[in-house]
Amino acid sequence: MAVAALFAVGSACAQQPVQQPSHPHEHHHQHDGGHHHGGPHGPHKANVVDTLRYNADGIETTLAAAFPAAKSVKKEGKWTMVYDKDGKLLGYGVYSRPASDGIKGYNGETPVLITLAPKKVIMGVYALPNAETPRFAQRVQEAGFYDSWNGLTIKKAKKKTVDTVSGATFTSRAVAQSVQAALEAL
Repeated sequence: MAVAALFAVGSACAQQPVQQPSHPHEHHHQHDGGHHHGGPHGPHKANVVDTLRYNADGIETTLAAAFPAAKSVKKEGKWTMVYDKDGKLLGYGVYSRPASDGIKGYNGETPVLITLAPKKVIMGVYALPNAETPRFAQRVQEAGFYDSWNGLTIKKAKKKTVDTVSGATFTSRAVAQSVQAALEAL
């Protein structure tokens, strides 16, 4: 039974999603007093997601950072098992993609990596390369939003009610939905 995450949306400084130009030469910018993140030819492309990067052992770098002793991985379905140099299971990684494809934050998709201990308790949630505006992504990180799932079983995490981050509503809602999509796909 799928249980959708509930969101309390109460933001004094809510994000507004990027509007696509209605005409190819018309650019709509949403300024908020910060500096412009677009290039010389207008705003940066929405929905652009960088490719994942891998270390010398062939382990995706975010997963390797979460498990510093990792020396090998084995993928089985949605699960990526992480092993140390002696072949001992360190834990698991679950990537939200493809389950989270199409879930958009302020400026694009917000894929995540969920790491779990060997007994499948969540150790961490990590942002993967994405097209979100850095200041909104930073607000979500600084608010401890990613840590809110730590210590939960998958069952409890699926039922978790998540409050959005003030000033980064679209980004935090999309991250929560990406986590939920990944967990529901297990």
